[in-house]
Amino acid sequence: MLCNAVFPSTHKKSVALISFARTACSIGLLFFSSSAFSQENESCSTLSDSVTYQAPPVFTEKDLGKINISADQTRSDSQGTSTFQGNVVIEKHELRITADKAAYNQNTEDISIDGNVHVDTTNMAIDADLGRLSKEKQSSFFEGVEFQISKDNMRGKAASISADKVGKTELKKSSITSCNLKDPDWRLDADNISLDHEEEYGSAEDVVLRFMEVPFLYVPYMEFPIGDRRRSGLLVPEIGYSSSRGTELTVPWYWNIAPNHDAILAPHLMGHRGTQLDTQYRFLTENSHGQMDAAFLHKDKITDESRHQIQYQQHTKFTRDLNMDIDIQDVSDTDYFNDFSNNLSTSSTTHLKRELTLNLNKQYWRSHLLAQTFETLDTNILNTDRPYRRLPQLTLNGDQPITDSGLAFTLDTELVTFDHEDDSVITGSRFQLKPGLHWLSQGSFWFIDPAIKFSHTQYEIEDGNGIKQNIEDRNLSMTSLDAGLFFERELDNGLIHTLEPRIYYLNVPYRDQSLLPNFDTQESTFSTALLFRDNRFNGGDRIGDANQLTLALSSRLIDSETGNEFLRASIGQISYFEDRQVSLTGIIENDNTSDLIAELAAKLNNWGMSASTQWNTDKNQTQRGNFLLHYQSDSQHIFNLGLRSDRSINDEIRQTDLSFMTPINNEFSAFGRWNYSLEHDRDIEAIAGISYDSCCWSVQFIAQRSLKYTNNIEEYDNAFMVQLVLKGLGSVSGNKVSDTLEHAILGYNED
Repeated sequence: MLCNAVFPSTHKKSVALISFARTACSIGLLFFSSSAFSQENESCSTLSDSVTYQAPPVFTEKDLGKINISADQTRSDSQGTSTFQGNVVIEKHELRITADKAAYNQNTEDISIDGNVHVDTTNMAIDADLGRLSKEKQSSFFEGVEFQISKDNMRGKAASISADKVGKTELKKSSITSCNLKDPDWRLDADNISLDHEEEYGSAEDVVLRFMEVPFLYVPYMEFPIGDRRRSGLLVPEIGYSSSRGTELTVPWYWNIAPNHDAILAPHLMGHRGTQLDTQYRFLTENSHGQMDAAFLHKDKITDESRHQIQYQQHTKFTRDLNMDIDIQDVSDTDYFNDFSNNLSTSSTTHLKRELTLNLNKQYWRSHLLAQTFETLDTNILNTDRPYRRLPQLTLNGDQPITDSGLAFTLDTELVTFDHEDDSVITGSRFQLKPGLHWLSQGSFWFIDPAIKFSHTQYEIEDGNGIKQNIEDRNLSMTSLDAGLFFERELDNGLIHTLEPRIYYLNVPYRDQSLLPNFDTQESTFSTALLFRDNRFNGGDRIGDANQLTLALSSRLIDSETGNEFLRASIGQISYFEDRQVSLTGIIENDNTSDLIAELAAKLNNWGMSASTQWNTDKNQTQRGNFLLHYQSDSQHIFNLGLRSDRSINDEIRQTDLSFMTPINNEFSAFGRWNYSLEHDRDIEAIAGISYDSCCWSVQFIAQRSLKYTNNIEEYDNAFMVQLVLKGLGSVSGNKVSDTLEHAILGYNED
């Protein structure tokens, strides 16, 4: 006989069953979907599970409180116990419980479930031999449990799971994995797991991590978070090898100081160097956040010296418009980054900045206060050639509309005091005031923007002996005219083709500036942006004389529906009507035209290409050139080819850069990078590696060879790293491989 019962939400039995169902289903849900495990895994369609999942029913709003019960047979006795037997199904909103037998006591409102117990919730399934639910004690107990969380691809088993009314859950003799339960490649076993859902933390006793049935890690006792709350404890160790540091092992310990303060203390063992302590401290307040990273090595086995590195960064927002930034760095010696960094860009650092910045931003105005010093790491740089300190620098910049017709008042002003580590060089202050007017007028296919500025600069300086120097003020006018057209047409294929000519005229009279000091000025690298700038120098000590006209042309292919650019091309050149007499070297520039600048960028499906060139028309050769070809269809199919050349510097640069990631088959992938100097016929950086990725774990092996400079001597540092990821647990060997590949391969992302 098939028995169906539908209880309204006000019925006594219904209330009991809802309470029990919530208690039972929270057991696994609050633990295994929590932050105790990362969600890096991908589901495997071929993975077979002993626990099957079927989505529970979703009731309409008016039926949310109802429960449906069906069984082959049902009967009640005189003691008030109702028994359901044979294909028992209990359903409510987003919950289904099935069993061979269920008994409900109307007096105690207890329920017991026996035989092939199965529970389905919105994201997990539970199989159990039997279960008991107590309304009076607000507790639940399941025995002989297997579970699966389809969302996270996690599964496991436990001898028993129990939960009580105070929000605590215990798992006895439990095992967790993201592999097949019948023959898991890895699993995490624990004799006892206790979960406190109120405090959002858990503890485990006698924890063993096994990989290929080999015990990988044993912890007699551990605590972990099961929610957003952080807790102190050990993090994943990192291992690796470097020819400059030897075998490396880092064991980080996380310290949850307070809800808005935390730290990491990580002993870093290096076979060739010794034991270094790596630390990180972070804080967060209502208006500020910051971080301090520090490393200290008491005695380097190679140099026999103490080594350290410190960086402190802070951002504070006082009001919506006022904020402050602090960035302070320090290292013990010039070779620190060469000896301790795997990042090629970091190891080539020549200066460390130390600065405090105060920014005030209004609608049309910006004010900037800066105190800045430098630590020079490159010992080849003479003391007199090292950068000046700004102690301090105050700037005020604005672009204030005067009328609705486009007329606006501009102002660039600066007051800065320069100091230097070498007492023999001149020091002093510089004041600049540059007011101006410009009038932007534009239509649907054109714009014109004439501007006029007046620049006033004055100095107060003294030489290395403290004797003040008389420097004549610099005053000059600057006029410019910027104008452009915009034409477009729709092609037969639906794309929009644009043609955008632009002209820019600049006139700045010559003023002899050879007697002015040079605190911070350099000649700008020639680029597309320089075609439309009013000064060819960076810094305020030189203003270039100019009587020149820039002609530029851009063209684009645009998707009319999405606005995406498929193709962009531009070309531009400056024509000079007079020689440029202001220079840093004293050499007058008398070329009639500048180098020709051209850029091209294209994107089609998974392919992208960008190229730029600076062509010297007098020498008929490329001064600078860059080319990049990029392909990426997904995270496993990546190809990059880059070319770079630069003849504008003393040590000419000609480099190739090749990187890729490609699958070999369904489980193995290969990746690599080769950065090569054609000019010097040598490797700059070479990376090669292979990865294996299964349904529940992955491993990456990487070998790295990097060119470094130690004591002005070129040498290669060879490193070997491995990263083992147990899906669901995360990396058990640190993240150095992922960090290295993200830096080396454009488009690589571990996620």
